[in-house]
Order: sequence, then structure tokens, then C-alpha cells
Amino acid sequence: MSKTVTLNTGAKMPVIGLGTWQSKQGEVGAAVEAALKAGYYSLDCAQGYNNEAEIGEALQKCFKDGVVKREEVFVTSKLWSTEHARECILPACQTTLRNLQLDYLDLYLVHWPVALRKGMAADSGKVADDDILGYDPDRMAKCWEGMQELVEKGLVRAIGVSNFTITKTEHLLKTAK
Repeated sequence: MSKTVTLNTGAKMPVIGLGTWQSKQGEVGAAVEAALKAGYYSLDCAQGYNNEAEIGEALQKCFKDGVVKREEVFVTSKLWSTEHARECILPACQTTLRNLQLDYLDLYLVHWPVALRKGMAADSGKVADDDILGYDPDRMAKCWEGMQELVEKGLVRAIGVSNFTITKTEHLLKTAK
């Protein structure tokens, strides 16, 4: 089995990494440090996990201590569903970069195809019907344009989607560059 997969950008993404979903604050940093020391060079993060700041501290500690170099770690994060509006994408990415204390992401994904009302907390647990904007192909096409701009600005090296059906992915590919 290969240790990496090659993305359409030519980047090599490790096939084994550490996922940080449901990793508790106060614990996730130690998990990241242990994973990097053990040779896990891919980290899966997301704004919606509410733990990126602690992950950023752990990354910086590992870089400073010589455990790994930045270019050896493949960092993925995700755009949360409240940030799908075109004007929200750049600030959301900048917040993630600031929290992770990085200059760029290796991969930035649209976390879910369904948009939620702006301002809704990612960890609120329950979603009221009026908070769900739903999936709209035109809105997603505009969201994708904003994601593409992040690549052009050098803030992310590759973009993609998460939790999309084949049909939604095929529809997006019709409008994507």
C-alpha cells in the first residue's frame, strides 16, 4: 500500500493521519504532538471542531523543537457551513490560518454541502429549522469561486469537498475551474 495519494495539484497527501474531530480542548494538543512524534504527518482539522487554536500551539511547539518541519506536515481544514457566502470565505480561512498558526493550508475542504445561517455556533448541538439554508447549487458554485481564490492567493494549496453526494459533486464540477 502506498503511503501517499497524489492530488490533482501534484501534492502528495499521506493516507494515514490524525483526525481531530471530537478531540477535547486540553487534550488535542498532546495528541497532535504524540502523532507527529510517531510519524503521522497528516492532520485533519476543521473550524467546526473548535480546537484549532490548541492544534496550532502544538504544531508550533513541534516545529520549534525540531520534531518536524512545516513542509513535512500535510494540514487539512474545512470551511464551516455558516461561512459559505462568498464574502465569508477569505475571513474564515484567515481565522483558521491564524488559529493553526500557519501561513498556508495544504488542503481546504467545504465541510458540508448544506449552508447554515451566519452566526450559528458550530458546537450548538441542535439546529433549528430556520437556521438551515440548505443546499443550493448556485450558492455552492459561488462558494467554490471563493475557495478557488484562496488557491490563487496562496493561502491554500488544494481545495475539495467533504460529505458531498456524487450528484452534488458532479454538479459542482460543471462550474468549477
